[in-house]
Amino acid sequence: MACTETYSTLLIFSEDITPDVINKSLGFFAHDIWVKDPEHKYKHRRERNIWKWTTQDLCKTTDNIEHLNLILKQLEGKESILEALRNKGCETKITNFWDSTGQGGPSLTVELMRRLSVLGLDILGDMYFDDESET
Repeated sequence: MACTETYSTLLIFSEDITPDVINKSLGFFAHDIWVKDPEHKYKHRRERNIWKWTTQDLCKTTDNIEHLNLILKQLEGKESILEALRNKGCETKITNFWDSTGQGGPSLTVELMRRLSVLGLDILGDMYFDDESET
């Protein structure tokens, strides 16, 4: 694999639940929040509250599984909290950023997929590949 950078981000979106309530529910704080603001100049980005917890500055490895495991460790024992947030209208997911100079890509183990499933978390890829044909 030729990964140059990878990180994962836990995202929670809500029309009604504020990031502060999500912080209190989960027992840890977001690294970044966007508060719903229909009057914001970037209205399309602020149609709902967004809560983000990322491994970007926590882990420098290019092994995406280590980044995902950091998120899963943060969520240990919080399955019912995530379910309660979803029952209140929240959307929960993980994005996996991946930048590469060549072939390869992020991977998922069966155990990792099982843990994601137990937590009810979808995973989305955000992948970028540099063009190696330019020399």
